[in-house]
Amino acid sequence: MTTLRQEIDRWEADLENIASTSQSDDWFLEEQRLTEALHTLTAFRGRIIPALVAQEPHDGILVDEIEHLLDHLQDLRDDLYRTVHPPNSYREVAETLGALRALSRVAVRFERALEDV
Repeated sequence: MTTLRQEIDRWEADLENIASTSQSDDWFLEEQRLTEALHTLTAFRGRIIPALVAQEPHDGILVDEIEHLLDHLQDLRDDLYRTVHPPNSYREVAETLGALRALSRVAVRFERALEDV
């Protein structure tokens, strides 16, 4: 079974690969942000949230806040699919990813604190 930290490290490494590929292949910013959003939604809903919830006890407030950010990211992703989307969508995707990174660090610290108990 993979740990929460391993899943978060995997997600962050994948985001770095997306950024690298987007630069080397001259992606449009829209393509990069859309790919980052899609990958993040899949990683969190498929692996990271279940790993966080599997911790006994887990922090329900942290899970709720992550879920709230994922819902917002889903809305932003949907906006990017539209031909005409809000001009701040790219920035909001990046900000939401930053917030998820910060909360992920808190979750990993929480996991370490549980291991020390």
